[in-house]
Amino acid sequence: MAAVVTKQRTVTRILLHCVPLTPLHVGDGTELSLDEYLLETAEEEGQSPRLCRFDPVEAMRRMTAEERTRFRTALDSGRLADASKALRSAGKRCIVERVPVSPRSRAELEKALNDPSSLRSGGVRAFVRSGGRPYIPGSSIKGAFRTALASARLPRDQRPHAWTHELALQAALGLDPGDTSTDPLRFLGVADAELPAGALMIDRAEIIKRGGSPGPSKIQMHYERTCARSHDPADRTRFEVGLTLDSRLGLDRKRLFQLTSRFHWSIWQGERERFFRDHPRTCDAMDRLLRAVKLPGERTAAVAGLEEATNFVLLRLGRFGHFESKSLEHVRRGHVPQARERDRKIRQPGEWGSTRTVTRLHDGTPIPFGWVLGYEKDYEIL
Repeated sequence: MAAVVTKQRTVTRILLHCVPLTPLHVGDGTELSLDEYLLETAEEEGQSPRLCRFDPVEAMRRMTAEERTRFRTALDSGRLADASKALRSAGKRCIVERVPVSPRSRAELEKALNDPSSLRSGGVRAFVRSGGRPYIPGSSIKGAFRTALASARLPRDQRPHAWTHELALQAALGLDPGDTSTDPLRFLGVADAELPAGALMIDRAEIIKRGGSPGPSKIQMHYERTCARSHDPADRTRFEVGLTLDSRLGLDRKRLFQLTSRFHWSIWQGERERFFRDHPRTCDAMDRLLRAVKLPGERTAAVAGLEEATNFVLLRLGRFGHFESKSLEHVRRGHVPQARERDRKIRQPGEWGSTRTVTRLHDGTPIPFGWVLGYEKDYEIL
């Protein structure tokens, strides 16, 4: 009788070291209002000005008699700017957190603080936190792997352009909507990633149109985002992600990284060509990012080799990653609510959107959000 050989199940634990190439924002919908922060001038030369978040309830409790009188008198007479000034004066004694703020955001936020009745809201979208510490949810990171793997597994002998995103996922991954045990991605575990101290700053985000003017937009959007290599080549911001890869997924770690990088490298190239072809400084900056990052076992993250990478992985994370990086190739059919013609409210398969949300370098160069490069720091097979 022939012996029956069964394949042994293995579990690989991977510690992924992640470098934000461009700024990353992951929010929970929280927005800081003018009554929750003040701006503090840098005390030392070369230090960025800081946005100081305080507890407005605690600030009112700690008001001196003089501050309370000024606050109430200003409110009663409709002088909102003076009322806010009195509240922020008390807020200096109960600051919860200080976060650096870019010069562009500071200039606009100061205008809003000085005139709360103006059209500038002064709102700042906060980074998601747990226990007061900023972090990147594992679900956000796992979503980037899921989309890439589903795109790689999508049947090519069918007509995917007729599918919805949900039907495409079911076909690619063999999902039964009523049975979670059919999801192969249950064999990939991704832990939350805590950001290190000093990893965040407040910056302005802008919307640019494809082929439009490179000048700044008038819409005010301020976000708490990670520091990144794009804005400071000397920046050393990193975060660690713990992965647990079960062999029942059918992929080893090298193949997982390769398929994921291949998908995101296609997005990187497509975005660069469609939206930044008329912005040569953006293209130069993005190319420099990949050339400059040193990786273990590699001299550089060679641009030409990214789509076949096996020891590092390119990811698009967080808000402003846009529809293309969160949808399957050949199936993308984004909704266009502003379209006047009914037959244009749903894009054609593979058709990209017409805008990007960007931040800017010191010289005004637009830079896309959310690009992260991860590499193995350590792994263990159990």
